[in-house]
Amino acid sequence: MSFPCTACGLCCKNINGIKALEHFNQNGICINLNPDNTCKIYVTRPLVCRVDDMYKTCYSHMSKTDFYNANIQICNTLQEKANLDKRYRIKLINLGGEFP
Repeated sequence: MSFPCTACGLCCKNINGIKALEHFNQNGICINLNPDNTCKIYVTRPLVCRVDDMYKTCYSHMSKTDFYNANIQICNTLQEKANLDKRYRIKLINLGGEFP
């Protein structure tokens, strides 16, 4: 299973303060974000933009469920602040369940 992204684009519209994305930052929005919330450089996007690869590379010391839930909480907070339609919200993953 991979991260359950709903492609709302808010993570790409809130990149201020993310050092790895400084050279993509234009007023807090990634310069590679298309109007339809797709990424111009999706195949070669930075590690910080790839949740599953970021987990494997930097966060494997924690459970995948905990890592996903931390990211889900960030997504949902951004969506709530932007008053984004609730259909984009991601439900937290059952804490008892792990991924293969």
